[in-house]
Amino acid sequence: SQLLSVDFHSCAIDDTGVVCWGWNEFGQTSVPNLSNPTQISLGSTHSCAIDDTDVVCWGNNQVGQTNVPNLSNPIQISSGNNHTCAIDDTGVVCWGDNSVGQTNSPNLSNPTQILSENNHSCAINDTGLVCWGDNSHGQANVPNLTNPTQVSIGYSHNCAIDDTGVVCWGDNSFNQTSVPNLSFAEPQVSTAID
Repeated sequence: SQLLSVDFHSCAIDDTGVVCWGWNEFGQTSVPNLSNPTQISLGSTHSCAIDDTDVVCWGNNQVGQTNVPNLSNPIQISSGNNHTCAIDDTGVVCWGDNSVGQTNSPNLSNPTQILSENNHSCAINDTGLVCWGDNSHGQANVPNLTNPTQVSIGYSHNCAIDDTGVVCWGDNSFNQTSVPNLSFAEPQVSTAID
């Protein structure tokens, strides 16, 4: 099971499949027929799922965000406002709005985690953490990290867990990158939105 909410709509995977509700002006909650969906991801006005057939997206397609390219065994998806990225056998593949380079994924070696938000994306791969797309607040400028294991991204800032603890960068208008002293054995970060 999985539950996600973004902007004005939500979707969940339950025993019957994918169920979406909320704002449906662009058909983002009108779920097509899916075969054994395993993961969902939501953009502002579009939704995507991995099922037995591939990745299926529905809703607003004004900038190609529901035009899924050919993928080879997709294992993870993540949607930003008007773009989506997937990890498949070839690496990371992105589609949709590319107004600030958010679908120009770099060559990544064995990516294990992908996250997209607003107009940027980040992925963990063999070389560490890489971000691309909108960099208006420095959110694509990854600081030096030591063995990053998890990343969480907000509207215009990011946080990661590495050997030193939690490191954040990007927009700090509301102190969202000013990490307090944290005390726990296994640091964990959940997705935050500015």
